[in-house]
Amino acid sequence: MVKNLLVFGAHGKVGQQLVRQIANYKSQYQVTAVVRNTEQATTLAAIDNSLKTKQLTVDTASVQELADTIKGHHAVVFTAGSAGKDLLKVDLDGAVKTFEASVLAQVKRYILVSAVHADIREAFQESKLKNYYIAKHYADRILVNEFKDKLDFTILKPTYLSDEEASGKIRIINSADDFGSTVSRANVAKVILEIVDSKNTFGKSYDFEDGDSEISNPATFN
Repeated sequence: MVKNLLVFGAHGKVGQQLVRQIANYKSQYQVTAVVRNTEQATTLAAIDNSLKTKQLTVDTASVQELADTIKGHHAVVFTAGSAGKDLLKVDLDGAVKTFEASVLAQVKRYILVSAVHADIREAFQESKLKNYYIAKHYADRILVNEFKDKLDFTILKPTYLSDEEASGKIRIINSADDFGSTVSRANVAKVILEIVDSKNTFGKSYDFEDGDSEISNPATFN
C-alpha cells in the first residue's frame, strides 16, 4: 500500500490541488513536495502544514541526487513543468532523469502527468503548444519503451486544464476524439489519488476530459 508520496511539481496548479486533496487523507498519505525554493515551500505549508518539502530542481539535479530524494517513498508523481521556458531540461530530460532515479532508488510506482494525445504526432502538429507536446511525446515514449519492465507506471493525459471545481467525474477518450475539451485540475488531482494504489492501471495511459464517469469507480479505468 502506498503511504509515502513524492511529488515533483507540487507547487504547480495541479500539484497544489493534489496537496490540498491529500490534506484530507492525512491518515493515509504522507507527502514530500519537491520545491524550487523556500517561497514555494511556504505556499504549500499554508495548504498543509504537515507537508514535508525537499528543495531540488529537476533540471540541474543529477540522477543520483534525485534517487537520494526518491528513496524511501512508495510512489513518485511527476506533474512538474517549465511553462514553456525549459521544455528540454524540465519537461523532457527532467522527467526522464526521475524515471532513472526511481529505478535506482527501487521505487517502482510512478505516475506521470502528460498531455492528451501526446503519443500521436498528427494530433498536435498544428497546436500552438507544439514544442510542449514534442517534449511530452518523447518523455512518454521513453517511459513506455525503456521502463515498462522496471517501473509500475501510469501516464495521465488530460485535455486542456481548467480551474473549475472538482466534479469527481471524467470521460476516458480515445485517439479518434479531438482535444478541444477541458478537464479541471482538481479532477486531475483526484485521478492521481484514485489510481496511485491501483494495479489495474499499471503500464497504461489514459486520455481524459471532464465527463460522467465517477473517478472513484475503478471500472472507469478498466
